[in-house]
Amino acid sequence: MDLKNTHKSKITEHKLSTDIYIAQIDNFTESTESILKGIDKRYIQFYFCTKGSLTFNFNNGIYKINLHENKSFLFYYPTLDIPLSLNINAESKVYIIVLSIQKLHELFAEYEIQNDLISSMNKEKFYIERDIFPALKIVLNQIEQMKLSPQFQNLFLIGKLYELFTLYFSEIENENEHCPFLNDEKESKQIKEIKDYLVADYKNPPTIKQLCEKFSISEYHLKEGFKEIYGTTIYGYLLDKKLEYALHKLEEKKQKVKDISFEIGYENPSHFISAFKKKYGVTPKQYIKQSE
Repeated sequence: MDLKNTHKSKITEHKLSTDIYIAQIDNFTESTESILKGIDKRYIQFYFCTKGSLTFNFNNGIYKINLHENKSFLFYYPTLDIPLSLNINAESKVYIIVLSIQKLHELFAEYEIQNDLISSMNKEKFYIERDIFPALKIVLNQIEQMKLSPQFQNLFLIGKLYELFTLYFSEIENENEHCPFLNDEKESKQIKEIKDYLVADYKNPPTIKQLCEKFSISEYHLKEGFKEIYGTTIYGYLLDKKLEYALHKLEEKKQKVKDISFEIGYENPSHFISAFKKKYGVTPKQYIKQSE
């Protein structure tokens, strides 16, 4: 699949092998750019819209799907060739990853990863739209900002592709909130209500004791149940929410790093910088530079 730069867009392509292809299309004009390329049924397609919006055209434009900023779209149809047919709206940006379903199966099999979605992909079609969560956006930014000599580019991109798939598919698995610890459906529902209560005011969270009193739950059941459902501790979950909020604030470029750190409850900005780097692999200032 070959795409060429036009007067409407900048296209960056990377062919990592006969089975893996990555492209970034940046429509920097005030008009819509149309892209049409053939892709056969051996391939699964991923799209990440990080700016603006775009439209997928299926069946010669009879059926359309819109994808908006900070949304991703995966689709795979094992019995029908689905060509890449996009209308990329003005001032919009999209990342495209196309790889053979065989390659994806081999990757998961190599590391003995069991995933129901991957296992069933040879049997049925999939259309999945999801948010681009912050960790994924970091990886996409790193791909765009790559500045390496040609001999190292493919090695770097393969690593980033593995990282992206790890984050993407593990997040889908984590969204399945089945909890073997909480066999009682009432208790499971209660934990989810506590999570919603925490998220509503995550900058000023209550203590564990206060949560137990408010929701009439033991500390043991609260801690163990929360970790079973959400895969982390209560305060680990809240830290993730704070850092995600900070990342969005950094993207707005309206506040200084220290002001954002104070806003989310850090008394010392250096502690915020350390926490941010531990989660996203870059400092806040490095992230701002990558996003430019």
